[in-house]
Amino acid sequence: MRLFVCCISLLLSGLAAQAQSPKAVTDYVEKYKKIAIEEMRLTGIPASVTLAQGIHESGCGQSVLALNSNNHFGIKCHNEWSGASYRHDDDQPQECFRVYKCPEESFKDHSDFLKNRPRYASLFKLSTTDYKGWARGLKAAGYATNPQYPQIIIGLIEAYKLYDLDKEGMSAPAVAKTVVPATALPTASAPSVPAAPTQYPQSMPAQGKPQQEAPVAAVEPVKVKTINPTPAITEASNPTPAYSSLQLDERLINGVKAVVFKSSATLYSISQKYKVSVEDLYAFNEMTNTTHLKDGEYVYLEKKKTETNYYQYELAEGETMRDVAQKFGVQVAELYKRNGISTDCVPLAGEVIVLRGTREIPLRFRVMDAGGSKKPADQTTGSLSDPKYHKVGDSDTLYSIARQYNIPVEDLIRLNGLKGNDIKIGQTLVVCSL
Repeated sequence: MRLFVCCISLLLSGLAAQAQSPKAVTDYVEKYKKIAIEEMRLTGIPASVTLAQGIHESGCGQSVLALNSNNHFGIKCHNEWSGASYRHDDDQPQECFRVYKCPEESFKDHSDFLKNRPRYASLFKLSTTDYKGWARGLKAAGYATNPQYPQIIIGLIEAYKLYDLDKEGMSAPAVAKTVVPATALPTASAPSVPAAPTQYPQSMPAQGKPQQEAPVAAVEPVKVKTINPTPAITEASNPTPAYSSLQLDERLINGVKAVVFKSSATLYSISQKYKVSVEDLYAFNEMTNTTHLKDGEYVYLEKKKTETNYYQYELAEGETMRDVAQKFGVQVAELYKRNGISTDCVPLAGEVIVLRGTREIPLRFRVMDAGGSKKPADQTTGSLSDPKYHKVGDSDTLYSIARQYNIPVEDLIRLNGLKGNDIKIGQTLVVCSL
């Protein structure tokens, strides 16, 4: 990946990094630490690592990409990007880079970029305070080509004590306790203001709401609160509906509009704010009455797609097919279909789930019995044929072999780990008859 001008002068394993003044670094940290901590709480990516990457990749926000496209992490367009783009010389001349409306948008997309790519999945098994493990893991996963990348990131974190922000992110609540008006700009130093009863859904029983702390509460008749969820004294002041103060991160996952769920929200408040019925939210997110939404989970505001640009994903311990479908913005029924299993099958942790195309190798899974528990015996899908092999002959080409076995050329390349279309006589290729 890109190499940008560093922001400080440090000695890292005997390597001197060219940089700007320490003040430029501290100013950058002060400006973007809030969004880095928020993203840490949502995704588990250490705030220290995010900021150190931003400092290094963007030259403290002064790089060409940062100034012209608000791109602080040098993220290229890739196939799934449908937004504005900016051409810039990098590994290749005039490469395509993503353009953001503001730097904060770049920070959010950086989180999505790491969270939604299978090759970074192992990083999310690390502690959010293990910044050294994250720095080394990013290099091992291919995030950067510079062999000194881990030392640079670790050096920045330790020089400026960015690890303190990770502790701050761990100790602070996952979501703000106070709901601020939609017209107010949320800041880390904003005073805590008790929320008025009118900020809650009107379907909530009056006795279940927090007690009003404002001075008017002393003269408010208890009988009015019991009968009418909206206190009479607020009726003449144009009360703001509950959903108008709801603050959720909006994302575009696989081209589908979504928001990042947090516990201060409800499906009702989301439906009111985004003009989507609760019934549609259930359908779009393939939920049942027993589905429990978790902080950081995507809630889709429109129907998910049947395919994604990603080919596969390694299932983590405790993850379900629905979890994968929500992560990549695809329909869970399509995942079952592509992987050749029925909805009563539970894939085992560590299995590679096919996200695009049709799987060639049988999937190991457990079967749910009628009571909802898992049968102990591991099974494999039997509806798919075993892999077959083809020995390259004198007149064979990659195209002719692909046509012979009725599979796409790109799948043949992927199956055999080929770097291009070149094959050798006598070479044995894996082919599958589906």
